[in-house]
Amino acid sequence: MLHFNKKPTFEQHDNEKENYYQNSSTKIDFISKLEDSIDADICIIGGGLTGISSALYLSKKGYKIVLIEARKIGWGASGRNGGQLGGGLRKDQKEVENKLGINQAKELWNLGIEAVEEVKENIKKYNIDCDLVNGVLTAGYYKDDESYFKNEAEHLLKQYNYDKYYFLNFSDIREEIDSKKYYSGLLNKGSYHLHPLKYLYGLAKEAKKNGVKIYENSPVSKISKKSDFLEVSINKYKVKCNLVVVGCNGYLDNLLGNIRNKFMPINNYILATESVNQDYASAIIKNNYAVCDTRFIIDYYRFSKDNRMLFGGGETFTSKFLENPKNFVKKRMNKVFPQLSKLKIDFCWGGTLAITVNRLPSFGSLNNNIIYAHGYSGHGVALSTLAGKLISEYVTGNKDRFHFFSSIQHQTIPGGDFVRRPIYSSAVAYYKLRDFIH
Repeated sequence: MLHFNKKPTFEQHDNEKENYYQNSSTKIDFISKLEDSIDADICIIGGGLTGISSALYLSKKGYKIVLIEARKIGWGASGRNGGQLGGGLRKDQKEVENKLGINQAKELWNLGIEAVEEVKENIKKYNIDCDLVNGVLTAGYYKDDESYFKNEAEHLLKQYNYDKYYFLNFSDIREEIDSKKYYSGLLNKGSYHLHPLKYLYGLAKEAKKNGVKIYENSPVSKISKKSDFLEVSINKYKVKCNLVVVGCNGYLDNLLGNIRNKFMPINNYILATESVNQDYASAIIKNNYAVCDTRFIIDYYRFSKDNRMLFGGGETFTSKFLENPKNFVKKRMNKVFPQLSKLKIDFCWGGTLAITVNRLPSFGSLNNNIIYAHGYSGHGVALSTLAGKLISEYVTGNKDRFHFFSSIQHQTIPGGDFVRRPIYSSAVAYYKLRDFIH
């Protein structure tokens, strides 16, 4: 039996104002609250991309699915992130090779590419209008990034036959991005950016069509193992089922006990400026790419469809969000783009993501009937969609590809709830100092 024993992370958003993604999406009506005990083949906990994609893929296999969300669909990181859709992981490919070997590294790379293609296929198949735009640019914050970018592009071309990386020298990057902070760049034309909440709503709409019952405002308190079934408790009501899929990512808390110690929950923040005209936006980012830099504590940004600068940057490691993160993020934006300092900030919000020590996603199962996937480390748009696909394969008996991810060894962050945040924060302090010195 597994219990919550602290204030749930999702409650941190209760007093927030509407964020840009919520404001610019057409709402979908779901069942407002679970108010009866019900039966299902599979109960899915979490209304983000992992949960919704799992529900969609499993419902297509004929299973009776109930999905339980503590607040609103897309309440967590799936409806709050930077919207970058990339195939790579949060580790350089050479590092993955050194850790796992070339064969496993290539398999991970191929799965990452598949993840992007799966998102694109879903968008096309279900006619999801989510503002998909090609191109993600990594901007070199350090002078020595140039050699790294060249080596990475050459290595991926030679070992993986990947020809969608394009190196940008000093003059190229200054022409592409109107900022004096960067020395070089690496453009990935195999990556994209999109409106993540619109994409999530599109998948949820299809899941509803397939008969998935989606309940909002229904926080799960425990999962109990009975003699021949599982019981999911939501207030005084129960969902009786054969399998449980847990897709809570950084909002997992202790629903799965010590599993949470395989990742660190990080709070990240994004702002949205007022809209600007197209010429103004093109002068800032010439070709409308999404951008992230090479610092450990990264800045990431792009323009929305209505030409708002969406700028993300800065992290906090406490269990509470910043009450007013606008100035916190705006200060970082102004350092990169002083010319944007007079723009009005219309929205600012935060979200919690799950960072594993090795930056690779953490998949697994408990007793073969509680399945989980989380720890996307900032690359969740593509990987969480793929997780839903692999979970559906696992449930239907084709377990190899899910086991490929679950076989990756993850270091436990020691100390439990009281110590892991200070330990992680101390480690991050070194990299903050490195960024500052450079």
